[in-house]
Amino acid sequence: MYSGRDKKTYLDIIHTYTEVHATVHGTSTVHLPSYFTPPKSSKNTDFFKGKPTLRELTSQHPYAEVYIGQPHVWTVNIDNPAEVERAIRSILSQKIEPYLPYEFTCEGMLQRVNAFIENQDFCHGQVMWPPLSALQVKLAEPGSSCKQCIIADTVMLNLFGMDCQTVESSGDTVVPAYSDARHHCVFQSDLLLFSCAGAHPSLKRVCPCRDYMKGQVALCKGCL
Repeated sequence: MYSGRDKKTYLDIIHTYTEVHATVHGTSTVHLPSYFTPPKSSKNTDFFKGKPTLRELTSQHPYAEVYIGQPHVWTVNIDNPAEVERAIRSILSQKIEPYLPYEFTCEGMLQRVNAFIENQDFCHGQVMWPPLSALQVKLAEPGSSCKQCIIADTVMLNLFGMDCQTVESSGDTVVPAYSDARHHCVFQSDLLLFSCAGAHPSLKRVCPCRDYMKGQVALCKGCL
């Protein structure tokens, strides 16, 4: 948790990304965001420095880039005129109907809220949700984050059966992780610290990923 003195920093991030995500259902039918090479983060971008985030933005609109894509979103290298021209010609050569992801509709929001209220149990912890059938354990390569693998959920962290000859627990944002060379497992001692964005230079991150419904990324395919 962040103290009151960090409130403005937190609100600045929320304000900025509210503006970005609002473009999903703007008046135009097609969006042409630009790739960021390298991805923008607190390591190379003044806006993020000193702010509580490990995110790396791969484009102007990562959500639209990953979950919408063509023909409604054409993410291009803005410094490559030929690539931009090809995208524009392709857009102009076809009729594209407006598209609004289901999760951005009122009905989609109510579906999420209903699923969370009906299935999450914070008092007893007896029910596994999302269901175990949605689990897809991924091993990220050293230096890669779980976000680069797929969506991850923290509730499945205790389900891995790996060849752990030595074990330790750590309160770090880049664990759970695994060392191939030593068959060494590092588990997360504080589930609230789990982050999809962190990466370790030598350890493989163990990513508790899950599938998801198209247009409703917050829910797995068997969550309803």
